[in-house]
Amino acid sequence: MSVLSFVLPIIIILVLLAVAISIILFFIGEIIAEFTTDAPFVPVPKEIVGDIVDILELEEDSCLYDLGCGDGRVLFSAVKKYPSIRAVGVDIAFEPYFIAKFRARNFKNVKIKREDIFKTDMHDATHIFLYLYPQVISNLILNIKKQCKSGTRIVTCDFEIKENKPVKIVALNKSSSVRGKKLFVYIV
Repeated sequence: MSVLSFVLPIIIILVLLAVAISIILFFIGEIIAEFTTDAPFVPVPKEIVGDIVDILELEEDSCLYDLGCGDGRVLFSAVKKYPSIRAVGVDIAFEPYFIAKFRARNFKNVKIKREDIFKTDMHDATHIFLYLYPQVISNLILNIKKQCKSGTRIVTCDFEIKENKPVKIVALNKSSSVRGKKLFVYIV
């Protein structure tokens, strides 16, 4: 019996063990991140997505950002209605990012980024959609105002921007859920 026939199975086992441990640690990190991010993955109800796209008032040359985009349902609905817009979704959590990224493979004008929404470069945004907790929105709004051009349209779902007065409030009665009851529109 040669040394190689004895050592080779041990090396293979060690490599497989290292790969398995790496995968387990990756998913443990993702689970921890899921519970420590500023906004958990809670999608807007499907029945109000069309209303959100309408209230955004997109135009053919618009650039829509969805910060905390989740599975990207607002972006994809917007791109289907306005095929020439650019749409950018940002989410830091792996699961919703992966779902949105997978769905974006069929859309050349949709970009999904996995990054911190507080560090996102959104200077080219003409429209922004937010479905985030009020405190997250409050922390984010200064960055939005700093980066975005005057006239940028912001639509939030369910939660107001406390520091600003909305130019429009739309009551929605389509969802049987407690979510998706109001849209708030702001202009930077």
